[in-house]
Amino acid sequence: MGVKGVVFDLDGTLIRSSVDFKAMKRRMIDILARYGVPRELLGTDKTTVENLRRAERIWDEMGVDQEVRRKALKEVEEVMNEAELEALPTVEAIEGVREALEKLRGKGLKLAVLTRGHQTYAVEALRRAGLLELIDVILTRDTVRKPKPDPEALLEAAKRLGLGIDEIIFVGDHPMDSACAEGASVRFIAVLTGWMGEDEWRAVGVSEVVESVSTLPEYLDP
Repeated sequence: MGVKGVVFDLDGTLIRSSVDFKAMKRRMIDILARYGVPRELLGTDKTTVENLRRAERIWDEMGVDQEVRRKALKEVEEVMNEAELEALPTVEAIEGVREALEKLRGKGLKLAVLTRGHQTYAVEALRRAGLLELIDVILTRDTVRKPKPDPEALLEAAKRLGLGIDEIIFVGDHPMDSACAEGASVRFIAVLTGWMGEDEWRAVGVSEVVESVSTLPEYLDP
């Protein structure tokens, strides 16, 4: 099938953890509100990406200085980092994932992780889950110029793997992952180990859905 590399999302795809995203978003909203963004335009029901994009639009309209924006975003980044690091003791690999990654590597495939998490969290989470040595490349929100869901992040993953975009697939559990893949013209496979069901994936136009990363080797090479 021409697949030479697989890029994975992290949380909900390879691992489970108890990052308190609601609490993290509440703290983020508090920060953004202090920097002039109306609370009613933000929400814990929105992704961090959506909240930050709304903040940028409001700042554009208000003519907020870039230095002020950088200060606000630095505070937001610190809150996100803290929430992720606090969850590290809860990290565990999703059942069957290690065996699947070993099979994929045994087939000669290169493996990467592309996550919205930050580098320290991603590396330590993979280590605690017993997966770190199986991953060739790790890309996080603080190690790429434009993090996921920007397609540039996925293109960078292919580049670091030494592969073309037609030689990789992206596997994830969130619509942000499928949007990233679509923007980069990369084949996407959804897993059901996150919060999306198969019908929900079909409804957003994703045609390739597998139960878990644990079933991926057989799916790719039936």
